[in-house]
Amino acid sequence: MDGVNAIITLEKDIEKPYVRPVRLRWRELFASKLNADVGWDRWDYAALGIAVLTVIWVFALKLKTFYDLGYTSDLFVSVQLARSWLEGRRLFASNCFGNMLAMHTYFLLVPLGLVAKPLGAPGLLFVLAASVGAAYFWAARVLRLLGVAGPVAVTAAGVVLVSPLSVAFYQEWLYGFHVEILALALSLMLFYFLLRQRMIESILAALVVISVKEDAPIAAALVAIVAAVETWISSPGKHARCRLNWPAMITLLLSVVAIPVLLAISWSQSPHGNPLDRQGIAPPASFSGPKALYVFVAFNIPHWLGSSVVRQWVWAMIVGSFGIILLRPYYVFIGVTTTLVAWLVGQNDLLWAPRFYPTEALLWCVTLVGFASIVRATASIGRGARTAMLTTAIAVMALSASAQVALVPNARWAYLLHSSSPYSPLERQEADAVFARYRLDGKPEEPVIASTMLFRYAHDRNLFWLDRLHGRPTPIWILGDSADIYAPFRITSETINAKSGIRMNDYAVIDRRGRFVLLRKKE
Repeated sequence: MDGVNAIITLEKDIEKPYVRPVRLRWRELFASKLNADVGWDRWDYAALGIAVLTVIWVFALKLKTFYDLGYTSDLFVSVQLARSWLEGRRLFASNCFGNMLAMHTYFLLVPLGLVAKPLGAPGLLFVLAASVGAAYFWAARVLRLLGVAGPVAVTAAGVVLVSPLSVAFYQEWLYGFHVEILALALSLMLFYFLLRQRMIESILAALVVISVKEDAPIAAALVAIVAAVETWISSPGKHARCRLNWPAMITLLLSVVAIPVLLAISWSQSPHGNPLDRQGIAPPASFSGPKALYVFVAFNIPHWLGSSVVRQWVWAMIVGSFGIILLRPYYVFIGVTTTLVAWLVGQNDLLWAPRFYPTEALLWCVTLVGFASIVRATASIGRGARTAMLTTAIAVMALSASAQVALVPNARWAYLLHSSSPYSPLERQEADAVFARYRLDGKPEEPVIASTMLFRYAHDRNLFWLDRLHGRPTPIWILGDSADIYAPFRITSETINAKSGIRMNDYAVIDRRGRFVLLRKKE
């Protein structure tokens, strides 16, 4: 009888579903589980379709802002830098800064010249839009790799993409484009290959990320560290050698080596030393080379860590990740290196895309791995607990989004589909009517200057900057706005910035309507 009872008891135990201890489920919040064999299914094709729609949508908004006269300066500098080697000029030459290699190592702009040469500024805006779609797609693939179900991965990647910090990052409301903005999609691609431990693909992706700029190796290194850590904690019980992510180690090594190499290239091109000398927190001419920069940072670490830049960065990491960074707090300590450039230049512009892109790459990686851990931890809990956690998550997301908007208020314009142009529709019509004559009669090689927001009319021409005409050719055409938002660039038929050296008597008025005037140099 005792034997029969034992058999019955054993059968009942077998029939009962196994419920993992709560402690183990909570432990999963702080660990990842990689599924290197994840294949493609309909949800991956759905993610690809959404990525394509994202490209179309973003490009349409960017192009609308461009034609609404909403962009100035850096977009047009980037066009000239990308096209210079195809126009018989030196590599990285622009009419604004001259030899840009003395300031930044924008090697990724070289292949972009193949797009910027025939298409001008719209070509670079399309590349940026394509990178937004690529960022979404790679984020969805990373989530699938981390074990997140298809519909959840597609939705979660979209939520991160439309968060205010991400929208403001891609919006770049005044300048429209920086090559650094492309680094996010490239970093996510690198992250995916590192998690899959694909050596060749990882090295190639890392080199592309590093080619963005001299501080891009920081972004590549942080992505490699996150991949290495997540690989290690996802395989407990294995031999240490098997837990190491070797592609991540190689990427980290490449990044460490690349920083002094890129800095040395930039320093070798500059007759005045690194630009940090002239506008940063250090005294002028204090950096004689990369070594001097390293020494300065080493002796000023307390000042750096106690600066307002770092405090703002910590808050951006918390709200930008929807609080998920708290599940991986150790990334706060290694991620603080993303604030180094913003601190050195002393401009208090951490959230500006060219300063923020390493932080943005880290934010996305940490958010993705943390979210995947939450999904795994909640998969086996009861319906009531899952409902409570979902309600809490929605509340946290709402609070985080509100805090993000406070950090980047200009993101509201993108949500409202506003182009941020300073001109009314009537003023834009007047500007188009006045400067159509220049587009028709002006030759591409003829030097031209323009008020701040009128660069669009000369985006594919020989455009010069009004405040940087020393040693430059005398402009043949002048595109003026008498009420320009930037006073030194205000131009009327009689007045212009005296420091430019231009004499208005040498120019004839070709057309004038409202605040706009077109002038041409007299024969």
